[in-house]
Order: sequence, then structure tokens, then C-alpha cells
Amino acid sequence: MRQNFRSTFVLVHPTEILEALVGLKDVRVLAYERLGPRVELLIEQTPRKVLCPTCSMAAHVKERPIVRYVDLPVYGAAMALAWKKHRMACVNDACPVNSWVLDDHRIAAKNCLLTTRAAKWATKQVGDGRTVSEVAKELSCDWHTVNDAVTTYGAALLEADRKRLNATTAIGLDETSFVKHNGHAHPRYATTVADVANHQIIEILPSRNYVDVAGWIESQSKDWKERIVFGALDMSATYAAVYTVMLPQAAQVVDPFHVISLANRCLDQVRRRVQVEQLGHRGRRDDPLYRVRRVLLMGEEKLDNEGSERLSALLSLGDPHGEVAIAYRVKERLRDFYRTYDLDEAKAILRELLEHCLRKAMPPEVQKLGRTIKTWFDKICNFHIARVSNGPTEALNNLIKRVKRVAFGFRNFENYRIRVLLYAGKPNWRVLGSIVVR
Repeated sequence: MRQNFRSTFVLVHPTEILEALVGLKDVRVLAYERLGPRVELLIEQTPRKVLCPTCSMAAHVKERPIVRYVDLPVYGAAMALAWKKHRMACVNDACPVNSWVLDDHRIAAKNCLLTTRAAKWATKQVGDGRTVSEVAKELSCDWHTVNDAVTTYGAALLEADRKRLNATTAIGLDETSFVKHNGHAHPRYATTVADVANHQIIEILPSRNYVDVAGWIESQSKDWKERIVFGALDMSATYAAVYTVMLPQAAQVVDPFHVISLANRCLDQVRRRVQVEQLGHRGRRDDPLYRVRRVLLMGEEKLDNEGSERLSALLSLGDPHGEVAIAYRVKERLRDFYRTYDLDEAKAILRELLEHCLRKAMPPEVQKLGRTIKTWFDKICNFHIARVSNGPTEALNNLIKRVKRVAFGFRNFENYRIRVLLYAGKPNWRVLGSIVVR
């Protein structure tokens, strides 16, 4: 027997479907219209008794201006909400309040032309790495409409999500270029404050000056400052001073990458000087020291027998006084310092290397390296206590550069800060759903 399913269907008025689409209590759909590829809904808040915020007397609707907002697309079609707002007026003629407009943060925030749900969706999309122009194209609106919404809701999310600050015991400070000016103006730098334990950005500061960086740390809670055990840095005197004054209990840890880079630069400077002294010109293709320049920067353990023999042969030809060989051995001994896991052994290696570098017979570049090691001796050794580095901060700076490339650069620092923190700050996106922006 055939079963009749027709009785299971219920006829629903189109307005009921549209009200379900809006999905807001006390908000009704008055009409809908399709304007080309765009669907527009005319909505209004259900009338209710309103009292004057000043004298608490009854208020009446003075006029109903219509404000249009961009909403999320529906079934591939662009959608807009035309909100018929209520401009209220007090019945008391003596009341100083002339009129005011009733707002509803569930529909849209003040001074935002995206609906609340569209603004939160756009913020998440931009935070995932999409460009503002790409999101604006999908919503069929202009760039500024999306950017203003992302800035508003992104700032609210970062302010509400305190977990980013409270989860760390080790921070890193590093500078990154914010704007590179043309002409003779100096580039502007920003400071990245990173959680090197959890590999996320905590904050972006508008400069690298001591006052600005120290001021930010001072503004944090006492519990947060007492929780910081280690502070990573890259041999910056400014950042070292910040740690010393603002976080005296934190052990400062110089990043191993920058120490080894310093030794590599020392080795390259010695090679270049010896090259000019021996041949009277910069390195050329067939010169022994030019041919060996890349091998010198490789770790000794990565060289096979053929590579080791090639290194020895070329140094014997181009380095008659052994200065380049000395700088090479210093670099390798510094790498031995980082390969050991015993603190006392590491200190003994570095102290022996320091004494060796400071001898008067050493090349001037090696002596300069020794003086730098002497200045930062304890902070370099602290790596073997903390086993943290500024490497995560450097990696996060690469994410910052990606955001800058996607955006084709920034001029407004606040836009730059919010975009970077949304992308690389690992905010708790679940908080965004409960954010209220009025």
C-alpha cells in the first residue's frame, strides 16, 4: 500500500523562514527584497516600553531611520540587513536629553557596518591568514568595512583573552621592522614580546626603546611579573636593561643562534681581511679563501674526509699565518660549548675559550669576540640552566613577516598589532563567540 507523505508537510509563511534566518529574539522581519545578486531583509526590534536614561520618564518613538548592514551570504547570495532603528525622545520637555537611538549589540555593534555574526566570522577568517580584501569580496562589501570590524572585534578578543599572558614562565624580546621609510628617514621598529615556552606572541609594542618596553612590563600584574623565571634576548643592551630593572628575578638567557652567528661573522671578517692582505683584492672565484668560504661556516662534524682535506688544503694555500684557522677553531669550540649538557663542563669550556680569545697574539677580530663573550658570559651560560632560547621569537617574527606580505605592508600600527596577534598570538577563538561590543 502506498503511504501518503503529503500530510507530513507543513506550510510555513516566508516571513517565518526569514525570522528563523535572522534568529534573534524580539527582532522581527518586516519585508524582504532581492536587489540583483543581493538579498535584503528589513528588520525591526519589537516595540517595548522605554524610559529616559536621565529622568526615567516614558519615551516615545520620534522617528525610525533605516541603517543597512552587511550580513553573511545565504546560499551563495550576498545578504544585507536593513535595520529600522528607533530614535527615542523623552516626553519631558524640561529633560536635557533631546533624543537617542536604541541599539542592539546582537544585531550590530555601534559604528560597525557588519552585523555581529558577520563581523565575528570576518575576524576569524582574517585571523586564519586570509586577506581583508578577500573576505570583503566574499561579503560583497568594501575593504574598510571589513577592516573596521576586524579591528573592533579583534581588539575586544585580545583584551578578553587573558590566557595568552598568564600561561608563560619564560618570555623573549626581539625587534622587528615595522615600516621601512623611503629616502633618508630611519625605519621604525617594533618589539615582539613572545612566550618562548608555548611558542606564541604575547604582545607587539610600537618601539624598541627602553621606556616603552619597560613601561609595558610595569603595566602587567604583580603575579605575572613574579611568574617569569627566564628572559630570552639576543645580546641587546636595551632588552638586558629591561630585564635587569623590571624582572630582576628572571635569569637572562642569550640566544645560542646569535652567539654562533657572532662567531661566524668573526670568522668571515678574518677571512676577508687575510684575503686582502695576501692578494690585495676582494675574493675572486679562483682564490683559495674565497673557494673555502662556505665550508668554513659548516659544522666540522658535517664534513666528510674529502671536505676536511679540501678545507686543510685551501687554508694552507690562502692562510699562511693561520689566522683564519684560529678563528675556525674558536667557532667550533663555541659549538662544543652548546653540545654539552653539563653546566660545569660548559662553563669550563667557555672560560677556557674566553682566555684563549683575549690573548694579545690572537687576531683583532677574535679578541673582539672574546670581549663580547666576557660581557655576556653569565647570560650565555644560563642557556644550560634554562634550555630556552629566543628561537621561538625569531620564528614568530617570520609569521609577522608573512602577515606583512599578505597585507602588502602596514602604516597604521594598531591594525598591524591586531592582525599579527590574531594570526600568531594563538588567541582563544571560543571567547570570540561571547564577546559583546556595544
